[in-house]
Amino acid sequence: MRENPLHIPEIRSRISHLVSVNDAIACVRVSKAWNEDFAHPIWCTVDFDAHITFEDLNVKTVIKYGHHINTIKNLTMQSQLQLLLHPNVKNVRYLQMDCPNNARFKAQCSDLISNNSQSLQTLRIKMSNVARHSDPSNRMISVHAIVPDFSDSRLTLISFSGVCLSRNSFVYLLKRCPLLTHVDLQSDVVLYSAPTIDSFQHPGVLTLAAPIRQVFIPDSQYDIPPIGLTLLMHFPNLVKWQCTNQLTALSVPFGRIKAEVTMCCPKVSAIDTRMTPSPALYSLLTDVFHNLTSVTIGYEQLSMDVIVALLFHQATLQEVSTTSENTQLGIEQDAVCRLGDTFRDQGRALQLLPRGCANLTVLKLERHEMDMDYVEEKEWACKGLEQLRVRIKGLDTKEKVDTAIRLWMEGGIKRENSDEEQEKTIEARVARYLLKFTELKSVWLGTRTVNV
Repeated sequence: MRENPLHIPEIRSRISHLVSVNDAIACVRVSKAWNEDFAHPIWCTVDFDAHITFEDLNVKTVIKYGHHINTIKNLTMQSQLQLLLHPNVKNVRYLQMDCPNNARFKAQCSDLISNNSQSLQTLRIKMSNVARHSDPSNRMISVHAIVPDFSDSRLTLISFSGVCLSRNSFVYLLKRCPLLTHVDLQSDVVLYSAPTIDSFQHPGVLTLAAPIRQVFIPDSQYDIPPIGLTLLMHFPNLVKWQCTNQLTALSVPFGRIKAEVTMCCPKVSAIDTRMTPSPALYSLLTDVFHNLTSVTIGYEQLSMDVIVALLFHQATLQEVSTTSENTQLGIEQDAVCRLGDTFRDQGRALQLLPRGCANLTVLKLERHEMDMDYVEEKEWACKGLEQLRVRIKGLDTKEKVDTAIRLWMEGGIKRENSDEEQEKTIEARVARYLLKFTELKSVWLGTRTVNV
């Protein structure tokens, strides 16, 4: 009789990384040996909002399983933090916390960061709603609590929301984090100015997530600083700017934005401008940025002018993505999304993007319900398309979507077994068009993503 593969430690160890938390909980009860292998998927991520297991976290449990903890999310309470300060919790790579208006909590957060300084790569600090509305001094954080005194930090991503610190303290943080690639500064972050600003440039930061106003006016008590002295000055190799903006006037002249980008960040080739008003978005795309390879916009801001503006980059554009305020779109589900399409009547104009952008590899338009009559009018130029996310008019049930996907994966309807009516169905038409793209690897038509 052959041995059960799960009785072989090497195989069991590999499988343990593939199971769900609930399955792992069942497996640890089998035996002591199984417990050693399947404990990691249970305890590698401690999300205090996601699973009931962590509500009863105690010292005994932390002593036994603390070394497995790699990710901590939604850390909000003093009691939670106190337990995580145990010496066994020393391998955390991802830490996300909501800080209350509590000096002791901040001090102990510093201890938790210090205990994991050799492993911590992602740090997200958000002030609680109560702290945000308190005196700004209560929102202050010390960068010395984030980076160790004895060595440089291993952080690759930092994210702040609702915090206050001085501009030069922020620069000091950049200096002490040589591995940093991603900086996220929400609009309610305040970087207090000073008579002189350290001009340090971080060569490794490639992605900046910060609204335009935050970048140009980090301290609301001062006007826009002279050219070359905004936050962009610190990121000479920036490639992607997630310059999300509220639906208000930008308050920064477009000419000034262009001058700053040209001087400080000439390598920016990808932008995420969700929530930016359509007229402002047009100006950003046509005048401020050039030769973009990736653009993400809010679907609600899509207009004829924005389509024209995107075509200014048709020679270089590789990815066009839209986001939506509706959280149902783009998720994996069995039922087709039945939401209105605010741009459906202009659907023919939207075809200009795949027809005109020959280098396009990713097209994400989950909110749009594409009409195959428009699609079939003229060939798409993007023959190297790899990822497509769009709804199709007529594919209004899970069964129809599944049929279209199956026909695409099988290579279409075999002509010897088909008739003319079969080939005219919406499912067959969609599959036939998808087959034109030999590099297509990922498709979402309203239900679940299919990867091949």
